[in-house]
Amino acid sequence: MVAVRDPHHEDARALGSLPALALVAGSMLGIGIFIAPPVVAAQLDHPGTFLAMWIVGGLSALFGALAVAELGAMMPRAGGDYPYLRLAYGPGTAFGVGWLQLLAIFPGSLATMAVGTASFQLPVVLGPYYELPAQLGLSPMMFWAFAIIIGLTALNHVGVAVSGRAQVVLTGIPVLVLLAASVGVLVTQGTEGGAWATSSTTAMHAPGIEAAAMAFLPVYFAYSGWNAAIFVGGEIRNPSRNLPRALVGGTLGVTALYFILCVGFLDVFPMSDLANVGEVGTAAAGTLFGRIGELGVTLLILLAMLGSINGTVLTGSRIAYSMARHGHCPGSAGRLHSRFRTPVVGLWMQAAVAMVLVLMQKFEQLMNYTSAAMLITGTLTVMAVVILRRKMPDTKRPYRAWGYPFTPVLYALSSLVVLAVLAHNLDPSLALAAIWFVGAIVVHHLFLRRRSPAQSIAATMASSGATDG
Repeated sequence: MVAVRDPHHEDARALGSLPALALVAGSMLGIGIFIAPPVVAAQLDHPGTFLAMWIVGGLSALFGALAVAELGAMMPRAGGDYPYLRLAYGPGTAFGVGWLQLLAIFPGSLATMAVGTASFQLPVVLGPYYELPAQLGLSPMMFWAFAIIIGLTALNHVGVAVSGRAQVVLTGIPVLVLLAASVGVLVTQGTEGGAWATSSTTAMHAPGIEAAAMAFLPVYFAYSGWNAAIFVGGEIRNPSRNLPRALVGGTLGVTALYFILCVGFLDVFPMSDLANVGEVGTAAAGTLFGRIGELGVTLLILLAMLGSINGTVLTGSRIAYSMARHGHCPGSAGRLHSRFRTPVVGLWMQAAVAMVLVLMQKFEQLMNYTSAAMLITGTLTVMAVVILRRKMPDTKRPYRAWGYPFTPVLYALSSLVVLAVLAHNLDPSLALAAIWFVGAIVVHHLFLRRRSPAQSIAATMASSGATDG
């Protein structure tokens, strides 16, 4: 490996517009859309409020994407939101968010999706072969979850261009086929059965704040990934144009797909049944098409899961890379492989933390832990747009967030309501994420050398390339 000299010139940009859009869509289209609907249905009692919750989640993701598109176009460099947080809030908050992402969000997402895939899709696809690790005294779920994490980390080790091409395939095929299948079900079966049959007899009413917040949390997780492109901004060609297109286009496309899928789920299961199916994609396929159809749809879901996990592996490793270049992470994480030009130390650090989380927590705990951390960091990142508009009004912005300032403020308000409910309920997932965040800030202020705000801004602008032509 060699030391990095910030090689973000145009020759180093290996991702075109389609791989960048596929990265966003693939990062979003994960296990959440197949696991979250039953959890949401358990909190809500009417198909109308159920679908409304998914629309609200999509709008929240879109508002977030609009905001970070401005940041990404302004500073198209690797490292995600870490450089923006340094500029907006200072190095202490950026350090806290960065370590929360390193210890919770990206490895937590990776662990959650790997465990979900190993628990729900692989048993159907592999059949009796799924239990082979048990003959060696190993847990099949943990064995296959580790295999997914290690395999996709190795794929990203050998280059972003290879990973980008894989992302297009892993995302494009399941998105197109699942969309066609969902529309086909609606056209052939209509909406006469399932939950729709109960609409005329069950009065629709707004859920309480607590129920709405607890329903929104898994929806928020399902939509996570809308900011994926900013983590590889330095590797996207023509980022001032392609990065906003990827963020907004990918988010809109996945929101539409989620809505159609949820309508299809409601066409197959009444709300009471939907709340108890576990993983709804495989369950719906088995109900509609029998064993062969179940296997085919499960294969598509498996591809979507692998695409989402691949996107998470690709984007998350860039956080350690960016932090290392500011002295906030071991220096080895800020180096690229001499041949593949990938942050291999960050990649394998992320994989190691993810595997530890697989060992320590159950699926629902992983999802809640990751979602609570995302709410904290997402709110800070989106509001950084407002702060930087005031602190750096003359900085070139090739793209400006549509609907500003309402879109970032509405995003932040929706997140703060959910965080307040979690805090009121003393949710352990929020407590653990908050401990990591606050603890990291305390460590920074006690043990790391602090520079003046002017020095911090100058260093970040220089390393991020925000002053480039």
